[in-house]
Amino acid sequence: MGSCPACTSIPLSGYEASPGVQVELCAHCRGLFLDRHEIRELVGGGSLAKATEVVPVSLGAEIGMRCPKCVDPAMQPLRVKGAEDVASWQCRSCGGLWLGEGAFFALASSLRASRKPRVRMIGAPAPSANPIVDDGPDLAHSRSRFDQGVENLIGVPLALTLSWIFCSTDLGRLLASLVGMPFHELGHAAASWLSSRIAIPLPFFTFWYDEQSVWMGLLVAGVLSWLMFHTYREKNYFMLGVASTVLLAWAATTFLISPNTTLMWQILAGALGEIVFGAFLLVAFHFPLPDRFRWDFWRWATLIPAALCFVHAILLWRVVWSDVTQMPWGSAIGAESDGDMNRLVQDFAWSANDLADLYLTAAYACLGGIVVTYAYAAYRMKKGVRPL
Repeated sequence: MGSCPACTSIPLSGYEASPGVQVELCAHCRGLFLDRHEIRELVGGGSLAKATEVVPVSLGAEIGMRCPKCVDPAMQPLRVKGAEDVASWQCRSCGGLWLGEGAFFALASSLRASRKPRVRMIGAPAPSANPIVDDGPDLAHSRSRFDQGVENLIGVPLALTLSWIFCSTDLGRLLASLVGMPFHELGHAAASWLSSRIAIPLPFFTFWYDEQSVWMGLLVAGVLSWLMFHTYREKNYFMLGVASTVLLAWAATTFLISPNTTLMWQILAGALGEIVFGAFLLVAFHFPLPDRFRWDFWRWATLIPAALCFVHAILLWRVVWSDVTQMPWGSAIGAESDGDMNRLVQDFAWSANDLADLYLTAAYACLGGIVVTYAYAAYRMKKGVRPL
């Protein structure tokens, strides 16, 4: 355990708050640090989301408080209901709480009121002549929490509903197709990278090499391993699972699948990118990504484009499935025969009906994933459970 996050240079010492439960205490400011296990042991299973609220901070101030356990991630200032004038912080990585003098008793009271658990109170630390009061700087931006607030509950269904209405018009379909173009090209590029091929996604086409590259494979494996390492350190299990799955997909497509088959999947992945990446952003809306990505803010900026892209794709492939004459032949740039669907039919013996079945099945599977994730997020917010 490191130094006191408030006094910076004073090491924390063990303090037996209750039989068998030892927390960290600063002898100078009388602040307490409790990890998630100690919080549950001492104050029961109440809802932290109901007992606390986030204090918005400026960009410059958010790095001023460091978790004594994780050291690296900046801590999020909280306001404990009943102790609004006492500085309290929560680590975004491990979930541990730093509570200024007096905040623990207010927190215990709020948690007890939220769920009525059995509470084992600790002895009060000796009075301090220097209580910590954080008035905070002027607000430059606000942190957005994933586990509370009606906006988190209505964000995805509202965006999908508005996108469906918008895509019911000719203008809406045109604009949605333009919005989906980056998702389309990223699908081509991602499939290339997963098969260890160099690829550069551009606005209306993707440049890639047909030959696999050892250096590209090492780069992809290195980036995914780095992401796994950092998400594990931050205990971000959602992104750890995503990174692990993608790394396994890279290993399979690079070493187990023939180059000709992976080349076919690179072409298929354009339309799949509109479906899968759009759905992924709608699912990830409810989960934190690595903190340095500032996903708490950017998830709102990507919500409408992701919903537009996904809804346009699912509506398009429903129409094509019922009438294959509506198949999107051709390409945005180049000859008509250069289109993805044209190449799949001519070079890889796909039929129009098979393509429609594949893409519509993928769209419905992703829609099911969005529904399941939303149900989990609603349950999590109701119960006050921390996001994975």
